[in-house]
Amino acid sequence: MKILVNAISARMGGIVTYTRNLLASFNERRVKSTFAVSARFPDEGPGVLRLAASDLRPLRRFAWEQTIWRETVRRIAPDVLFSSANFGLFRSPVPQVLLVREGGLFDPFYLANCTPEQGPVAGFQRGIRRRLIIGSARSSDLVITPTATMRDMLLAWAPDLEGKVEVNSYGTLSDAFAPPCGASRPWRGDGTLRLLYVSVYYPHKQPGLVCQAVRGLLAEGIETRATITMSRAETRDFLGGIHDHILLEQAETDGLVELGRRRYEDLPGLYHGHDVFVFPSISETFGHPMVEALSSGLPVVAADTPVNREVCGDAALYFDPLRPSALVECIRRLDGDAELRGKMVRMGRERVVQAFTWASHVDRLIGMFERVAAGRRP
Repeated sequence: MKILVNAISARMGGIVTYTRNLLASFNERRVKSTFAVSARFPDEGPGVLRLAASDLRPLRRFAWEQTIWRETVRRIAPDVLFSSANFGLFRSPVPQVLLVREGGLFDPFYLANCTPEQGPVAGFQRGIRRRLIIGSARSSDLVITPTATMRDMLLAWAPDLEGKVEVNSYGTLSDAFAPPCGASRPWRGDGTLRLLYVSVYYPHKQPGLVCQAVRGLLAEGIETRATITMSRAETRDFLGGIHDHILLEQAETDGLVELGRRRYEDLPGLYHGHDVFVFPSISETFGHPMVEALSSGLPVVAADTPVNREVCGDAALYFDPLRPSALVECIRRLDGDAELRGKMVRMGRERVVQAFTWASHVDRLIGMFERVAAGRRP
């Protein structure tokens, strides 16, 4: 079986991590595959086809995919085309599996709380993207979502896709993120409560909320600092990012937060050097960093959203993502209850091993490819 992976959109964030891990897994399993990626994709090697189309504007990109990319697919002639980033070929010449991973276009909470200040042009673009994703799904043999919540949101906009959409939960490299034996950081080991937030920036990620929580904890006499893997420069690139920009700038100037991107390879050590993982994002399709944190043995405090609850279950504490004081309350509760912290750490590791290993995700994915290639639908 020959697989062609359309990962041209893999430029930053979780889609890059996902594509790199999938490439490595396919090579280890000797899956015959070609990965079409952007010119900025970090990895080289056999089976990697670099294309510059990721930098095209949306409508030009769509036209490119439906013409030039279609001819490329015909030339490679895979048994299955895996379109791994929301958009696929209309009337694909080969069996197509589509991964829908953009929740904000379908999430009613996100649309109500994050989009009004983005303006009418952004609203028009969202509508076009949503229609293209739904059209891509209708043109695919199988549609995958990483959570049941994402599946249900998609079906609310396109009920006719019922029966074509399946859930394949993502997973993490649980062994790589497991805490080192005998070397776990003691709670507030250096006298400071250290919060961690791993993500790339979009307005719905709400990093400013973490800065507000640090100030709230300090006001209650709990010495606190935070690490956020974003930069202030990122917040200038998005409509609706000015609020976060101001909060990050003030917190960094006051020495309350450390900002900056980190390499994926450095993340296990970053997790192990902190006390609590905070995830205030109000719209996700899965949320890889939550699973990485659970695997690392960190207590997780997450925004109370359906996706976050689906992923973390009882292994996390949840707060109202529109109230900074609710986040402070959760962290203060953890700080005062060692038994709760220990229980959350144990439950988190168990949850990852049972439900969210990377190997299991890849096993299910290959099984889906084989089923589609054989001409069978779910």
